[in-house]
Amino acid sequence: MASTERPVKVGLIGCGQAAVRGHLPALKRVRGAEVVALADLNPDRLRQVADRFGIERRCANVADLLEHPGLEAVAVCVPARFHVEVAAAVLEAGKHLFLEKPLALSLPECDRLMETAEGSPGIATVGFNMRWHRLVRQARQLVRAGRLGEVRMIRTGLACRGHNVGSVPEWRKRRVMGGGSIVDIAIHDFDLWRFLLDGEVEEVFAASRPGETDDEVVAVAARMAGGALASSSYVECTAAQYEVEVFGSAGRLALACYRFDGLRVFPLSSSPGDPLTRLRGAAHTLKELPRALLRRGGVSDYNASFQGEWRHFRDAVRHGTMPECTLADGRRAQEIVLAAVESASTGRPVKVAEAPGEIRPPG
Repeated sequence: MASTERPVKVGLIGCGQAAVRGHLPALKRVRGAEVVALADLNPDRLRQVADRFGIERRCANVADLLEHPGLEAVAVCVPARFHVEVAAAVLEAGKHLFLEKPLALSLPECDRLMETAEGSPGIATVGFNMRWHRLVRQARQLVRAGRLGEVRMIRTGLACRGHNVGSVPEWRKRRVMGGGSIVDIAIHDFDLWRFLLDGEVEEVFAASRPGETDDEVVAVAARMAGGALASSSYVECTAAQYEVEVFGSAGRLALACYRFDGLRVFPLSSSPGDPLTRLRGAAHTLKELPRALLRRGGVSDYNASFQGEWRHFRDAVRHGTMPECTLADGRRAQEIVLAAVESASTGRPVKVAEAPGEIRPPG
C-alpha cells in the first residue's frame, strides 16, 4: 500500500476475546488501517478496552458507531447469535463488513445475510484467520504443486489451555448460542480442510463428550469429495497444541501452527526415528530461528495471521476487489458444523447436504 494513501477507517463492534486478543492488537500493526470507533453494550468493558487501545470514539450501540464520519469498514465481533442482526445493519449502512466466524448459526440466517450483502455497496468477508497463517499458506502451495502426490487424508487437531470456567461467557458453553468446540472452534478446521485441499466435505461423523461446555472433547471424521478422508480432534482445558497433517501418495506434510519451525515435508523414504531425519529436523529449526527472532517484532505466526487477514481486507476495501474468504465460504463451513452437531447428537454419520438447517439442543 502506498504511503500516500489515507488509512481505511475501521469501527469494531464487540469487546470480547476475539477483539481484545486478536483483532485490536493486529490492527495496531497493520499500516493503512485505523480503528476510529469501538462499540459494546457493557459500558465498563467498553471503557477498559478503549482505554487500553487508545480509541477515543466509544459507542453504546451499533447505530451510534455507524454514524461516525468517514467510517468505511466495520468488524463485527459480537456473540454468534447476534451476527446476522448486527452484520445486516452494517451492510445496509453501506459499510464494508468483516464478520467473525461463524457467518450465522442457521442456514436461513446465512442466506438472509448473503442476500443483504448482494444489495449493499460494501464488500464482506468472514474471519477465518488461519487462512493467513504463514505456514498454512506455504502448505497450501506445496499441496497445490503436487509435492505430496495424490492427497489421501488430512488430519487436524487443536487443544486449548485450561481457563477459569467462571470467566467464560455463558454463550461460549452452549451449542445453540454459538459455543462449544464444534461450533466455536472446529469450524476453523472445517474451513482449513476446504482451503488446503480445494475440496468440499460430503459426510461427517462426530463424537462429543460434554463437560463445562456442550462439546468439551470432540472427535470428527469426514469424507471429502474426490475420496480423501479428514479427521479432527478438539480438547479444551489442557496443554495447548494446534497441528495439521496432510498425507499423500508421495509423502507427508506436517504443520505445527504454534511453532516457528512448524512446517516439514517428509518423502516416502523418510523414517521418523532415523538419525538423518532427526538431524534434518534440527537443521531446519536452526535455519528458521534467526528469521523467527527478527520476524514481526516477536509476534507469533498464529497472532500474525490476524494481521494477514486484515491486510488482505484493507487492500480489498481500498481497491474494490473481492476478498479471498467470502460469505459463501462461511456458509459452507457452517453446513459442515451443522452436520457435525447432528452427528454428535444422533451417533450416526450425516451427509452435509442432508444436515438440519439449524442447531438443535443436545439430547
